[in-house]
Amino acid sequence: MNEITTKPLSETEEKTIAAAIRCFVRFGARKTSMNDIAAEAGVSRQTLYDLFGGKDEMIRASIRSITDQNLALVGQRLAECATLSEKLDAYFEETVIKSFEMLQNAGDAEDLITGHNAAGKDEIARSHDRHEALIAEILEPYADAMEQHGLSVPEQAHFFVTVVMGLKYGARDRSDLESLIAVLKTNCLLSVEH
Repeated sequence: MNEITTKPLSETEEKTIAAAIRCFVRFGARKTSMNDIAAEAGVSRQTLYDLFGGKDEMIRASIRSITDQNLALVGQRLAECATLSEKLDAYFEETVIKSFEMLQNAGDAEDLITGHNAAGKDEIARSHDRHEALIAEILEPYADAMEQHGLSVPEQAHFFVTVVMGLKYGARDRSDLESLIAVLKTNCLLSVEH
């Protein structure tokens, strides 16, 4: 997994990223200004530039923060899971469903989904890589069974995350999302049967 090594965030950085996320969800990244984020965070505009350099890095930091939080929650829940079905449920609940709900309340969901610009798209791709690494880790104990179906763990993890991320576009509402998740989960469970 290609993770970026980063130093721990200061309290001001964390507060500012949380404010940026709220602004991006409310207005979309395109319409959010550094002034909006500064006002929401209760810091000066110059502080934002000193901490993050500009809006592109603010977008990257926001996407990274959401990914960090969601994957950490999945990791905590995995320790309590005994079966693949339970592990997949934990993943879906802490990532897909939470993201879907956030997008339902977003001022410009399309802007958030696409990443807005090259910096956002790049960070979303990194996020997807991290999701794939987690799913591969979850599926690894089932590698032999998957091989009997002509699948490898990396292929299945890539397919799984690609489909999951596409649900943001395809699901009409929460009920539809849950139905789509159930189909994906069933397919994944079938791929590990002997």
